[in-house]
Amino acid sequence: MKDQLGYKVYLPQTPRRIVSLVPSQTELLFDLGLDAEIVGITKFCIYPAEKTKHKTKIGGTKNLLV
Repeated sequence: MKDQLGYKVYLPQTPRRIVSLVPSQTELLFDLGLDAEIVGITKFCIYPAEKTKHKTKIGGTKNLLV
């Protein structure tokens, strides 16, 4: 598999935990039913509200530690 820059990426197994850094992608992940796999989201990931309120919040999309 290759990433968006064309670098080869090897994952020895399917990822089991997800930290979502992009609000629109967070919504998509929930829509795909990956609720249990999402372990962290940014403070800007607020939808779907009933599901994001129970997830660990990290900083923003550019500064993850805030």
